Amino acid sequence: MQDRKLKLYTTLINILGVVIIALSFKHVLLMQQISMIIFFSCLSIISESLIIPIGDNSYVSIGFAIGLATIMLFDPFFAALVMTVGTLFKVYRENDKLMHIGNTSFYKNFFNASAYSISAFVSGYAYQYLKDLTPGIALAGYSILGITVTILVYVFVNLLIYVMLFTILEKKRFSQVFLSQIWYIRNFFGISPVGILMVVAFKSYGWFSVLILFGPLLVARYSFSLYMDMKKMYFETIRTLSKALDAKDEYTNGHSQRVAQYSVKIAENMKLSPKQIETTKTAALLHDIGKIGIKDEVLNKNGKLDFREYYEVQQHPEIGANIIKDVASLNKVSEIIRHHHERFDGNGYPDSLSGEQMPIESAIIAVADAYDAMTSDRSYRKAMSHEAAVEIIRNGSGTQFNPDVVTSFMDQENVLVSEVQYAG
Repeated sequence: MQDRKLKLYTTLINILGVVIIALSFKHVLLMQQISMIIFFSCLSIISESLIIPIGDNSYVSIGFAIGLATIMLFDPFFAALVMTVGTLFKVYRENDKLMHIGNTSFYKNFFNASAYSISAFVSGYAYQYLKDLTPGIALAGYSILGITVTILVYVFVNLLIYVMLFTILEKKRFSQVFLSQIWYIRNFFGISPVGILMVVAFKSYGWFSVLILFGPLLVARYSFSLYMDMKKMYFETIRTLSKALDAKDEYTNGHSQRVAQYSVKIAENMKLSPKQIETTKTAALLHDIGKIGIKDEVLNKNGKLDFREYYEVQQHPEIGANIIKDVASLNKVSEIIRHHHERFDGNGYPDSLSGEQMPIESAIIAVADAYDAMTSDRSYRKAMSHEAAVEIIRNGSGTQFNPDVVTSFMDQENVLVSEVQYAG
């Protein structure tokens, strides 16, 4: 059923793309704009070739600056064709391999080209309609309101196409996918001033001035690429730390990874912001880092802990929080780690927080951590069944666990657990 829906949807987008691309090609030929289409298409290909991956299905592109410039300088047909050429013929590196239209899925490439041509075409018509109807503040004779609405139309259409695609692919709710892609809007508005400056320069000084402005755009792209590389290295370091910690005990191997996956699923179901979800994931990966400071003979004891040993284990949230608290970017993560063993009724540790005093991210990790601990073999007991662990979490709602988090877990526990186990 999902495959059928996906095929129908992508076919519909591709048919719309074919119609727009064909009309655009015919229009450009009739208007005798061949030299300009070649010039801006080359810029579009270069821009789209410099994409910056930021996730499994997401990337940042500087190509919208070229698209916006062509919308304002020419017409919807011209802009649609430029965006199509740039998307189809981009060349980029992935896993140390040069990727291009010859060695990647043509169907996938054409879907992307269709999506961008539709977005450019619809927003181009919006601009044609609005440019003379929107009075107010203007830049070099161009209405700021008209430009703003055009950008919003482009973003809305493009976002709608891809959110629908990911909703089908990932089997998630539309609203959940939409909220995870909100950052997308910032990218377009951040790049659009360069496109506007290209328009002003082209009108005043011709095509060479556009090339001059293209340089700073590439520098901005390079700076952002360095930032993303640093961020990727940061997360790789976190994953390495969590794996090193899990490796201390054969019974907890993979525990931090699974807790992170459960936590993300719960946080998404609770509609936390993308930033909160990312912070929750980082904290979950590192939630047991404080156990580095606990003796191996205590952690791996084959039997019940005595009072002194149990007290020593209880120090690990505080130890973990102290380990990373001096890293500025991990301040919130440090707080979440410190409180992931608090209880909703105030009988947890280390600070006996209760109710809403406990950060919601900590409350989410508490449920995910408890579930994975109960359903995993340990040195002192065998794993519980899924049903038994779920029942304990249900019974702990309002006492040990935050009721809202338990509700979110219960709403999707079968899907959540099966997805994480399959991914593992």
